[in-house]
Amino acid sequence: MSDSNEHEMAESPLKETMTSLSRTPKGQIVYDRDPLEPIKQLTSNSKSGVLLSENIFSRNPASSPEKSFDSQYFQHQYSVQHPHLGLNNRPRLLMNIPVQHTEKSINQFKWQQELLMMRNTNQLDETTPVYNLSNHMIMRLFELKEQQRLSTATSFMKKIEDFKEVSRRSDEEECLRKKQELEERLVPKRESQVDVERTIQRLQDEARQRFQQKEDQIDQKLKEIKSIQEKELQEDLKKKTLELHVAEAKRRKGMSSSKLESLLKLLNESVTACKERDAFLQTVQMKLDRVTALKAQFQVVVNNVNHEDPLNSAIRSENIVKQVEDLVEVIRDDIAKNNAIVQEKNASSKHQQPQPALPSSGVMPVTSSAVKQEHRNDQHGRLEKKTHDSKEGHEDLDFVRREDLVVYSQLQAELRQYEANTAAFSGDLSLKTLRFELQKAVLHPVNEISDQSGQHLQDKLDRLRSLLQGNAVHVGSRMVRATEHPGGLEYCTNLLARRLVAQGEDQVNVNPKAAFPIAAIITELWLEFPVFGRLVLAHFYRQCPYLVPYYLPQQEGQSNEDYYKSLGYRYSGGKVEQQPTYLKRMSGVVRLYAAVLISLPRRNQRHPHGLEHAWRYLAALLNLSPRNDITAAILVEFLTVAGSAMSKEYGRQFQKMLHLICTEYFTMIRNVTPKGSGGGPVTRLEEFLHESITKGGISPPAGQLSPRFW
Repeated sequence: MSDSNEHEMAESPLKETMTSLSRTPKGQIVYDRDPLEPIKQLTSNSKSGVLLSENIFSRNPASSPEKSFDSQYFQHQYSVQHPHLGLNNRPRLLMNIPVQHTEKSINQFKWQQELLMMRNTNQLDETTPVYNLSNHMIMRLFELKEQQRLSTATSFMKKIEDFKEVSRRSDEEECLRKKQELEERLVPKRESQVDVERTIQRLQDEARQRFQQKEDQIDQKLKEIKSIQEKELQEDLKKKTLELHVAEAKRRKGMSSSKLESLLKLLNESVTACKERDAFLQTVQMKLDRVTALKAQFQVVVNNVNHEDPLNSAIRSENIVKQVEDLVEVIRDDIAKNNAIVQEKNASSKHQQPQPALPSSGVMPVTSSAVKQEHRNDQHGRLEKKTHDSKEGHEDLDFVRREDLVVYSQLQAELRQYEANTAAFSGDLSLKTLRFELQKAVLHPVNEISDQSGQHLQDKLDRLRSLLQGNAVHVGSRMVRATEHPGGLEYCTNLLARRLVAQGEDQVNVNPKAAFPIAAIITELWLEFPVFGRLVLAHFYRQCPYLVPYYLPQQEGQSNEDYYKSLGYRYSGGKVEQQPTYLKRMSGVVRLYAAVLISLPRRNQRHPHGLEHAWRYLAALLNLSPRNDITAAILVEFLTVAGSAMSKEYGRQFQKMLHLICTEYFTMIRNVTPKGSGGGPVTRLEEFLHESITKGGISPPAGQLSPRFW
């Protein structure tokens, strides 16, 4: 038989022996059969020693497949068993005694029984591993295993108990919560209890609010302190920067003033050295007037102190000096050419001989210079020629007075020169974006001018004034400055003058009351910017020559379209506009011009173009022969706006003029009006004069701004 079979045979009797031990419920231990009987069988079948069963380390009695009949049915009986022959033929008496045993004593008893069987075997030797262990060590191993088993069971039981405790508490809390909810639903609170709860809630809310307010106050204080510190730093920085700018502006203004003085001195020397000065100065008088106007504007700019941007006035003064320098250079060139022409004339007259043939070199230079000079002053020469012929013949022109023609010619020449100076800026494609922004900076305030309120009108004036001063202005979300590029300021000035005058055609003819806020803006800007005022007047004269007054005649060789355009007519598709539309537009321009004449400047300043020009215009108009429709239309519009102010200013003299209009001049107007033409303007003039005579005066115009409006 193999070793494994022998091992199994040795182990099975031992198991049978161990299972023969049973424990009663009260801890009694009995033997229901001879415990040494399997050992006897083992001694007869095994010679290789005894191997201990693994079940000796287990306390589970259920693992034994066999149980004695006595252990099952006689567990509570005291029994004395008969002696059995054990090993070595020694009888033993076993008696079951009901003793309360501890777990340790039971285990120890088991080991004693097991070891007793091992001692009585005849085949104990050193080959069996268990024989090398002492009883104490074997007992210790058994106790360690028992402790591990007990600790595992104890931990598991503790977890079960903890889980039961947590479940119990949760159930109690849930039950308590539902009980409270049910009580709140079923049992109404007493009023005092509700009041107490509300009071507690209110006090808690107030406490939270006070705490939050204190926190907010602290944050606000910190922000204020920080803001004050930042503001102080910014103010210090701004103050230092402003001081530097003021010093720089003062230096640059000084240089500009010195340069202007030297230019004017050079111009005076050139004019003094001019030959045939009186005749020549008439040809350059417009340029000289332009220099005078620029000098006056320079003085205004230099004396104006802009505390926000001191360098702006310095830049403007430098631009003015540059314009004066260009004009002086042109005038000096003209004087030099004039002196050369006069010198050549004098030389040719001294050396002139009766021979018919003259050297070509003595004739061509004079002719060439004369042609150039005549070409430069072509239009002015034609107008002056007619005026000169009228003066020599002691005859008055039927379409314009000589003095008015000179003023008109000068203003139109200045306007053309101003537009020529801005041509480079207007035609530069790289400056398209800047021009577009400047146009918006001009057009937006102009289109928003109204008599809504004094503050509203002041805002539009401030924006336009700031633009003409060269300051940075808001255009949408951007900042733009007219002085960013040379020619930008002149471009804006001319554009603003043209657009304000055009408001007479576009807005005033639709809404007559709109003339007065626009006129107030024009007057205020005219006071501060004289060049702007002259441009406005030039555009008025170009838009409506009847304001000169000037009835433009048709020139020889001039087409009807060009002639009508010079009178202010508009063409569309090659067709001239209808007469009623034309008269309405011209009436709007005349109304705006009259509103400018009667506008009252603020701060009691002298009007740059006031009622004295209204008197001059009305006198000049009555000294010319009336024209059909247009004379009656402009006369009734002018008297409606300016008649009341002129009556207060000139009193009886104006009454005489009004009487002249009612009698003689109205008859002349009726005579030039074709019969059957309807005579709309003539009828309006007749009704206005009749109402004025009936009321004993002319009423103030509707919509005129009061002196304290803004």
